[in-house]
Amino acid sequence: MWRSYVICILIGLLLVSTGGNVLLARQAMQTQADADRTRQRLASAESAQNALQQQIDQLKVSSTPGATSGARPTPAAVPTVAVANQTSALFKQIENDVSGLRGLQPKSDVPLQFLDQATLQRYLVDRFNNDYLPSERESDQKLLQTLGLVSPNDSVVQILMDVLIEQVIGVYDDDDKTMYIVSDRAQFGPQEKATFAHEYTHALQDQYFDLRGLSPKHPSNDDKALANQALIEGDAVLMQRLWAQQRLSPDEVAQLGQGGGDSKLFSAPLFLREQLLFPYGDGFNFVRQMFQAGGGYPGVDDVFRNPPDSTEQILHPEKYRAREKPIDVTLPDYSDGRVGPGWRTIKSNVLGELDLRLILQQLTNDQARAVRSASGWGGDRFSLVEHEGQQAVVIKTVWDAPSDARNFFDAIGLGMKNRFPTARDEETTASRQALTTAEWATDVRRIGATTVVVVISFDRASADALVGATLGS
Repeated sequence: MWRSYVICILIGLLLVSTGGNVLLARQAMQTQADADRTRQRLASAESAQNALQQQIDQLKVSSTPGATSGARPTPAAVPTVAVANQTSALFKQIENDVSGLRGLQPKSDVPLQFLDQATLQRYLVDRFNNDYLPSERESDQKLLQTLGLVSPNDSVVQILMDVLIEQVIGVYDDDDKTMYIVSDRAQFGPQEKATFAHEYTHALQDQYFDLRGLSPKHPSNDDKALANQALIEGDAVLMQRLWAQQRLSPDEVAQLGQGGGDSKLFSAPLFLREQLLFPYGDGFNFVRQMFQAGGGYPGVDDVFRNPPDSTEQILHPEKYRAREKPIDVTLPDYSDGRVGPGWRTIKSNVLGELDLRLILQQLTNDQARAVRSASGWGGDRFSLVEHEGQQAVVIKTVWDAPSDARNFFDAIGLGMKNRFPTARDEETTASRQALTTAEWATDVRRIGATTVVVVISFDRASADALVGATLGS
């Protein structure tokens, strides 16, 4: 899934929004509303990379989306630049500070590679192109387009590439266990220092808890992988804030909020943008609650040893404490001929509460209703399928209570009407909504007390066939 390759480097872009609020690590930590305030601050964050636009454009041209050379970049293959001894000493001091505050002494030294901005950007582009498989690019583009979350003219890969190379200060690579730091700035100021504290936290996490095991590159459960990314980033944001509170002056903290032009991240489609922001805002809110309830970092370490199962548990920490596990939902194999000849399954995975919330929010333009209508999530599975170059999506959801199923049924029905405003209404009842246009057909069904099935397909006949195959499973 695309988010695995972009979330890990976003801190350089988002740092300006978190530094000014470092006192929140020890103050006003009692309300869920702070996650929304964090997101609002993130949404107003600004990057300072206009001077690099020409280099960025060159990188776009030279990168090859979908390349799979298999020759992953290594530290030896990346040209480095020398830095002054005092700079190395500065980062060593930050390492000591972070390991002391976090309560995790490093098991081994973490190699540091100092690169100029353009080289680090090129390195990240190469890593993106190696790790983001062509099959994943295909499924992500077709899924988001079929759901109506990106327009036909939007390229998911290009949107992500724009964000990836827009502003990079530093990153920890959990494949080669190396820290890469930009060195061609006038000085290593508060943003660079705080970024290093954040990224060095990832190095310690990796040594003790195995980051790739927590959040694999090609997960079988996208929702669980995103929940674990929220744990990983939430912990690093908390540490960054605690470090900044202790080690930066008020003037330096104020500098963290300075920036230039608007970031491309905040002009991305809502679904993409909010998924990328989720680990930093909601992840931080989750981790700080575990920090408080568990007597500090021992409580956070316990979560790493027993990681969350879903974004539902991140959004509702009480459900993590209760270990409310997702319901395992199954769908048939639509490529086995039950729908008809020539069908293939492109991808089947789990959306989760966060993704369903964002789908509802983007399609209904009503955040409060989306939050309410996704909050009773119990489990789901989707399948993206294709027939003769035309795509369809089937989503089967299970809800905690009949009222939760009704809320979702009503909200997704409104979303379908908003997306297809000129559609012919085939049926609208308490248990079914069916819409048809010249190019699309939808079918939303309430099955029993707590199940809702959503189908979006390219014509009425295929939608009916998919519903029949799903309900017959």
